[in-house]
Amino acid sequence: MAVASPTSLGWLSRYSLDFPSGISTRFSSARPLEMAEIVLWGRTEKCLREATQEVRAMGTEGHYFICDVANREEVYRQAKAVREKVGDVTILVNNAAVVHGKTLLDSDDHALLKSQHINTLGQFWTTKAFLPRMLELQRGHIVCLNSVLALSAIPGAVDYCTSKASSFAFMESLTLGLLDCPGVNATTVLPFHTSTEMFQGIRIRFPSLFPSLKPEMVARRTVEAVQQNQAFLLLPWSMHILIFLKSIFPQAALDEIHRFAGSYQCMNTFKGRT
Repeated sequence: MAVASPTSLGWLSRYSLDFPSGISTRFSSARPLEMAEIVLWGRTEKCLREATQEVRAMGTEGHYFICDVANREEVYRQAKAVREKVGDVTILVNNAAVVHGKTLLDSDDHALLKSQHINTLGQFWTTKAFLPRMLELQRGHIVCLNSVLALSAIPGAVDYCTSKASSFAFMESLTLGLLDCPGVNATTVLPFHTSTEMFQGIRIRFPSLFPSLKPEMVARRTVEAVQQNQAFLLLPWSMHILIFLKSIFPQAALDEIHRFAGSYQCMNTFKGRT
């Protein structure tokens, strides 16, 4: 879960990624992070080892540590191990997430709790573990790979939408809290459906109008947002229209828009990774 240093950002940094995700390893190939030293965190060693090998094959130094971000004590312990073995992390990318993909009444209680602990509380623990040193150095960046579903929920993903909305509120509050902290910033990325295994099988009614995003593009735009100290990034740009409509249209009109767009049925064919 760690990073190295984009000199174009003006500092030597180590970069830390919560893993797994189809987007995580794309950061090493997204300029200007080609010289970064990346540390991955995750629960499955096989996936971590393969992802680290992929990172190294791109010419980037990579490390991995087995860590469940839902486990507070484990996060603090592994953060200490990263500092001792790799060095200070000055860019933290919170990207770990799971989705149960069921309605509330069809959901197992344990699965609901798992989503909240990983998708939301995990960010509390990782940020608490690495932010203090960033503030001391007056150099750092907290990045959250969120989802547009944080701002516009859909049926059939009650656990995911709730956790992402909570995560967005966390990052919004954190971003405001860092305004008077020189050299330390935060970026929240809210992409539309991205072509990874997580939401495999969901049906988009008008794919030509709303195509799935490529992980490489999301990674590249995230790097650009970090470079520019952009607080919030919606992908694609057309998602701004959705948020604007939500602010002015009555709920009855929004219901009809969602029905026409197929939002209410898109999770019916969900086969993604939980």
